[in-house]
Amino acid sequence: MSELQISKIEKQDIKAPTLESGTSAIVFQRHEKYNRDRDAETAGSLFPEDAAAAHDQYLDFFKDLLKDDTEDSETMLFFVSSDTQYADKGYRSMETAQLAQDAAIEVLERSGIDPTKSIINLNPDFKTDSFEPTRQTIRPDKKVREPQIFDNMGYVNFLKEKYGGLNPQAWGAHEMDAEKEKREEFGAESVYKMLDRTQQSLSILDRYSKVFHANNPNKKLLIWVASHYDTISPLVKDATGATFDQYVPVDYGAGVVIELPKNGEKILNAQGKKISLNLGNRAVSTTQ
Repeated sequence: MSELQISKIEKQDIKAPTLESGTSAIVFQRHEKYNRDRDAETAGSLFPEDAAAAHDQYLDFFKDLLKDDTEDSETMLFFVSSDTQYADKGYRSMETAQLAQDAAIEVLERSGIDPTKSIINLNPDFKTDSFEPTRQTIRPDKKVREPQIFDNMGYVNFLKEKYGGLNPQAWGAHEMDAEKEKREEFGAESVYKMLDRTQQSLSILDRYSKVFHANNPNKKLLIWVASHYDTISPLVKDATGATFDQYVPVDYGAGVVIELPKNGEKILNAQGKKISLNLGNRAVSTTQ
C-alpha cells in the first residue's frame, strides 16, 4: 500500500483558479449534503441549511474568480452535472450545480454584467442540452453518474446479503473490487469502468475547452461539474498512484480544481498539491 499523497478532499480545496486568456479550468465537485431517507418527500434533495451555506461559499468563489471582469465578460462559465436521481425523487447533483449557477448569476449582476453573456448555459449563441425532468439549464452528463449497479439487482442483493445491507462495508467492498468474481458473474459495473467513464467525460470537456478557445481566443473558461464521491475519489487515487483498497474521503460539497493551461497539460489541484492528470488512452481516443 503506497503512502497517500492526498488523504482527503475538502471544501477548502475548491479555490478560484487564476485564469489567463485562452486557458480553462474544471471544478469537479461532490454534491452537497442531501436527505437519504428514501421514504421522505424530499429524498434525494439537499438539506435547506446546507444549501444556504453552500450558496454563500459559492458567492465567495465567484467573487474571487470574477473580481477583474468587466462588461466585456472575459470569463465564461459552463455548468454541468450528473443526472443521477435518488429514490425516484431528488437530483442532488443537479441541485448543487444550480446553486453554483445561481451564485454566479448573483455575482455577475452585482458587477453589472449580463449573465446571459457570461454563462454558456444561458447564452443564445451557444447550443447546450438542458435537463428536461426539472427544466434546468444545467447540462446533464451521464458519464459522471454514481455507480451504475442498481440496474443489476443480482449483484446489489449479493452485497446486501453478505454485508448486512447496502451499508458502508458493502460500498467499500465494491469500491476496492473485493467481490470481483461475483461482480463479473452478474456483469455489474466496476470501479475501474466508472473511472474510465469519468475520465472520458473530463477528456470531452477538455476538448470542448480547446474548441471554445479556438473560437474565443481572448476568453477564459471555467467549467463547473457536480458529481459524486464515487467518481472523484477514484480519479484522485488514479492520479496519485494510490491503490483502490485505500480510502480517500470526499466531503459533501468538496472537490478538486483541474487546470487546463495552453500547453495541453491537465493539472489536478487538491490539499495544496498540483498533480499531473492523465485521462487515459481510452478516454483520449474516445474524443478524437
